Amino acid sequence: MMLRNVQLLTALLFLTLSSTAQPGEAINNDLREMNKLKDPGKAVEMKNKIVKKYSLDSARDRELFDILNGTVALTFIRNNDTVGYGRYTGLIANKFNQTSMMNMAATELLQEGKHYQLALKIAEETISKYKSFKDDPSAMPAHFKPEDWSRFMSFAQYPYYDTYAHALYKAGDYKEALKYQQMAFSGKPEEGMPTSVERYAHLLALNGNEEGAKDFLLKVAELGRLNKAMSGQLQKFYAQSNRKDKTYDQFLDSLQARVKENMKDEFRKTMLNKTAPHFTLRNLQGKEVSLSDYKGKVVILDLWATWCAPCIASFPAMQSLVNKHPEVEFLFIAVQERGGNVVKRLRNFMEKHKYTFHVLVDEPVKKGAEEYKILHSYLPEGIPAKYFIDKNGMLQFTSQGFETDAELVNEVEMIISILQE
Repeated sequence: MMLRNVQLLTALLFLTLSSTAQPGEAINNDLREMNKLKDPGKAVEMKNKIVKKYSLDSARDRELFDILNGTVALTFIRNNDTVGYGRYTGLIANKFNQTSMMNMAATELLQEGKHYQLALKIAEETISKYKSFKDDPSAMPAHFKPEDWSRFMSFAQYPYYDTYAHALYKAGDYKEALKYQQMAFSGKPEEGMPTSVERYAHLLALNGNEEGAKDFLLKVAELGRLNKAMSGQLQKFYAQSNRKDKTYDQFLDSLQARVKENMKDEFRKTMLNKTAPHFTLRNLQGKEVSLSDYKGKVVILDLWATWCAPCIASFPAMQSLVNKHPEVEFLFIAVQERGGNVVKRLRNFMEKHKYTFHVLVDEPVKKGAEEYKILHSYLPEGIPAKYFIDKNGMLQFTSQGFETDAELVNEVEMIISILQE
C-alpha cells in the first residue's frame, strides 16, 4: 500500500522506453554513469560507446537514442553552452521526450541557482512546444491508446507549469509566477509537492495576499505537510497575531490533533496483515541479523542507498524517530550499492553524519546470483521504501518516497501507535 499521495514531479519521463527491447540492468548502469558526466565531450564519447556496445539501431531503438541525446544536451547546458544544448535537443525524435528534457534542463539551472534568464527562456519554450503537440495525434507513440495518451498529456502540463512558475519567481515576475503556480497543481494546492506548496504560499504573500497565504499554510499544517521554510512563514504570521494562550508548537499540535485521529482510522482500514518475508543479512560490524531476532517488537525496515537523494534527505527526521522510540527496532537496509568497499563506505557515511542507525547490507540470494534478498522478497517500487512489521512478524504497512520531515514523522508516529495498540 502506498500511504503517501504521489504527486507528479518534474522528471525525465521517457514512458515509451518500456516498449523497446534493449533496456536492462547493464545498459541502465551505463546510462546512470553517463548522466554523472559534466564534460560534453566525454558525454558524446560515452554515447557513441553505448551505441556500439549494445548495437543500437536509430530506428528500432529510437527511445534510447532520445535518452542518449538528451543526456548529452544536459552536459552542454551545465556548461552554459546553448549551441551544443540546442543541437542535441534537436536530435530528440519524440516530441514529448524533447520537452521532458528541456524541462529538466531548466530545472537544473534553477536548482544550481544560476542563469535564471536562460532557465526562464527554456521553460517558456518548453510550454510553447508542449502546447504545439499536446492535441496532435501524430505525436502519440504507436503503442499508446488515444485515451491513455490524452490523459497522460493532461498530467504532463503540471511539471512544465511548475518549472515556469519557478523561473518567473526567480526573475521577479511574481504576478505571472503566481498564475502559473496555480496552474501547476493537479489537485488541491496544499497537497502538492512541498517545494511547489512553499513557493505558492510565498507568492501569495508577495502579491499582497498575506491573509490568503496564512489561511493556505494553516491547511498545509493541518495535513502535517509543513517543511522548515513553510513553518517559519506560518510562525511569523502567528507572532503577528499576538496570541498568548499557546506557543507556536502547541498551536500546531492542536491543529493536527483531529486530523491525526481521522488519519489513524483510515490507516487501520489499509493494514496488510501479511507475513513479512524472512531474511538474514550482515550489519556493518559483520554480525548476522535476522528478522526473527525481533519477534515481539515492532520493526521498521528502511531501504535506502548512499546515491539516493530523497533517502539522505529523510535521515534527520528518521534519526529523531530512532531517538524517540528505543522500543522500536529500526533496520536501515542499504540496497543497490555499487563498487567496492561497500561496508567501509557505509560506515564512513554514518560516522561523518553522526547517525546512530543499525545498518544492514542487502546481499545476493546466493553467491554469484543477480537477485538480491531484500529487493527480491520485498519488491520495492523505488527508494526510500519503508516496511512496518508488527510484534507478530506481520507486514502491516508500506510507504515509499519522501516529501517533508513533518509528513514523515507524522506518518511513522501514527503507524507506530497503531502497531503498539
